[in-house]
Amino acid sequence: MDEKHRLRRELMTRRDQTTGRDVRSEAIRERVLASPVFQHARAIHCYLSIRSEVDTHFLIAIALTQGKAVAIPVLDSNRRLRHSWINGIDPADFTEGVFGTLAPRVIRPVDPGDWDLTIVPMLGFDRDGYRIGYGMGYYDRLLAAAPTTTLGVAFSAQEVAALPHAPHDMPLDFIATEDEMIEACAILR
Repeated sequence: MDEKHRLRRELMTRRDQTTGRDVRSEAIRERVLASPVFQHARAIHCYLSIRSEVDTHFLIAIALTQGKAVAIPVLDSNRRLRHSWINGIDPADFTEGVFGTLAPRVIRPVDPGDWDLTIVPMLGFDRDGYRIGYGMGYYDRLLAAAPTTTLGVAFSAQEVAALPHAPHDMPLDFIATEDEMIEACAILR
């Protein structure tokens, strides 16, 4: 656990210090939009980015414009992960939620797996598809409950050679960076 804690701090610093995040986020967005997994998805689940995360706002807007249904994660007041469909990304439709995340003012509940593609945030990743997040386990539980195609988005500076992982850690299918689309090769699929 100490190793993961140290890695989280290091990877948060790497992400925070990544220069040109807007341009890099745009390159990641274009890579995601061009991917067959995104193009064939009728509905996606995607986080609304905060702080120095890869910006997903334009990606969500384009998905909605293309007629895709979009669900986002929402932490309720008890810090349980819920999910809601959204119609747009107008700031007036959202309020600040738990941990500084955005929450829709009107929740339209959706169950895990009612979408085709889950777009996942992360602090770091390796080429086997393992990711490290903020340490709360929300996405590991979501990915275990929603057997969809998974696509992580991160800046290339967030890559590490190998991440420590436990049996409950769910590897991703794909990872998009500003430099490439990685088809993860986790042995335990």
